[in-house]
Amino acid sequence: MRNLFFHIITADTGIAARWQAAFRKEGWQVELYAPSAAYACARVEACELDFVEFGAPCCRSGEELKTMMSKRMPLSVIVFGDQSKVSNSQISALLEAGADDFIYKNLDERVLVAKVKAHLRRIMPAILQASARCASSCGEIEVDSSRRAVKIKSRPGKVTELSTLTQRELDILAFLVGHEKQVVSREAMLEKLWGEDSVNVYCECVDKHIESLRRKLGLYGKRIRTVYGTGYMFTGKE
Repeated sequence: MRNLFFHIITADTGIAARWQAAFRKEGWQVELYAPSAAYACARVEACELDFVEFGAPCCRSGEELKTMMSKRMPLSVIVFGDQSKVSNSQISALLEAGADDFIYKNLDERVLVAKVKAHLRRIMPAILQASARCASSCGEIEVDSSRRAVKIKSRPGKVTELSTLTQRELDILAFLVGHEKQVVSREAMLEKLWGEDSVNVYCECVDKHIESLRRKLGLYGKRIRTVYGTGYMFTGKE
């Protein structure tokens, strides 16, 4: 259960830092966001789990939580809050709105990690399914990691299947398509796709894989644009 992405949305910098440290010890990758940025950072990074603080501008009611989830589209959401500032009826509304759990802020970090591990075991089939297939917003490119295949729909009724991509090229394409129209740094790709081995891999290695991937995608390779000094972006439909 390593190399999973979590987002923590809270104005409480103290708890954000403690939880981030506890999660990173487990090999989980964590990004912190202020509540005011929760909408602006929508889908900035593919995310398995959102931790959202109750009472934040994006999570003061079940309806607000629904709206935020529809924009950010995480795989799972856990809401947390101060026990003295939330009622049972409010917790019930949040759970009915789509939150998978509600936890209190003063939870011991060891208990927190244990609860998260138990939750991940329950949703792991969904995580694996979500990571196995992805498609561009226009539907022209579909990546099926389980079959190591890429389908390209050049026009209605015509589908070309590519089966010549290496596993690494497939992983990179899936990562870029999953972050369509977002700049993805070389470092982020290394950390996500190479995991612990990323410390021994140069960023130029990513460039070589991208070069080969573009060539195999033909005309569609142009949709992977270089963002100089940063990384790459999959642009979707031209």
